[in-house]
This record gives sequence, structure tokens and C-alpha cells, in this order.
Amino acid sequence: MQTYFENDFITIGYDKINHLIVHTWIVPPTSDEFREGLNSLIPAMEFFKTGNIITDTTNLGIIYPDDRQWAVADWFQSALKVGYSQLAVITPDYVFTLMLSEDAMRQASLIQTAYFDNMEAAIDWIKKSRH
Repeated sequence: MQTYFENDFITIGYDKINHLIVHTWIVPPTSDEFREGLNSLIPAMEFFKTGNIITDTTNLGIIYPDDRQWAVADWFQSALKVGYSQLAVITPDYVFTLMLSEDAMRQASLIQTAYFDNMEAAIDWIKKSRH
């Protein structure tokens, strides 16, 4: 895994073998950090020329309503323009966070999305359903 971006709350890496980006939340972000974390994916998708993303939300915490709305209304459109196409989500044990992320993705149903409890299953899904 090649590290593309890293700070206190996220890492973004590139899996060259499977041609996908792995976006991992390290700790629950503030609102500004959440937006920075998502915005950091845009140049990564452009640089690696892939819209196949695995995001590990195990440590994401709660996504506030304003941030969910921003992600769906603003960020998502920018991501689509650079080729965002598939999202495999590694889900947390915390059910409320899972429900919030599923709700946000239902609103942005233009990409293939699936939920997993481990990285291996997420990679397998992306490889099998890639367009």
C-alpha cells in the first residue's frame, strides 16, 4: 500500500495491485476535519485515475447532519466529476454510525456501494464489480 496522504485523523493510501484507494478514519473527526478528509480524496482519485474507494469508518464516529448534507450536496458532485464510481465501506460496530453512513449513501445512489466488516471482503467486492 502506497501512502498518498496522512494526518492525525485520516490516511489515504493506494493499492496498486487492485487499483483502488483506501481511505481510513483514524479518530472521529471534527466537522472541519471530516470535510478535509473527504476533500483529500478528490486529488487522490485524479492522481491515481480511479474512482474505486474503500473507506474504513470503524473509527469515524458520528457524522453531523450539516456534514452529511454537505457530503451529499457538494462533495459528492465533485467526486463524480473525477470518476468516483464504487465505494466499499468497512463498517463500525457502532450501529448508529452505520445507519448514518447508509442514509447518506442512499441519498447519493449514483455509485455502487456495499458494506463489509473486513478489508479482504471489500477488496474482493470491488475487484468483482469494477466497471
